[in-house]
Amino acid sequence: MKKIIIVGLLFMSSASAFATTDIFTALDVNEDNLLSAQEASIDTTLTAIFTDLDNNNDGFVSKQEFSVLQKH
Repeated sequence: MKKIIIVGLLFMSSASAFATTDIFTALDVNEDNLLSAQEASIDTTLTAIFTDLDNNNDGFVSKQEFSVLQKH
C-alpha cells in the first residue's frame, strides 16, 4: 500500500516543492538525504529515470536532483 501511495504522489501533475520533498523523504529509507538505486527500485518508472536524475553521476539522487520532478 505504501508503494502505491508514494508512486501516486510522485507522478501527480500538481506536485509542489513540499510534496516532492515529502516523497523524497519517504523514499529515503536510510535517511542519508540521498536516494540509492535500491531505494528508487520501489517504482519501475523511477528506476528507469534514475540515471537521468543523477546529474553528477555519483550513483545517488540528491534532493536537489530529485526536485526536477516538480517542474513541468
